[in-house]
Amino acid sequence: LVFQSLEFQGVMRFYFQDIGQKVATKCVRVSSIQSTKEVIDILIEKFRPDMRMLTVPDYALYEIHENGDDRRLGPDEKPLLVQLNWHRDDRE
Repeated sequence: LVFQSLEFQGVMRFYFQDIGQKVATKCVRVSSIQSTKEVIDILIEKFRPDMRMLTVPDYALYEIHENGDDRRLGPDEKPLLVQLNWHRDDRE
């Protein structure tokens, strides 16, 4: 048997806060095969299009939970899959 990798999409809400600024939020359609690095590139375009032409600062994605726990996602992780696995730990 040969199984093909199934790709699916979902909408995720992202929050961005630059130093000294209010929190901005955007909902973005993300694919199950997109890596953290690819999602960050999309988010730069959505939140800070003026930054595209400049040297890209060190942006990162974090999962932050209600209880205050947080974790930085690795560059090759798949953010949509990470979020879909939150149910295992009963997280939001």
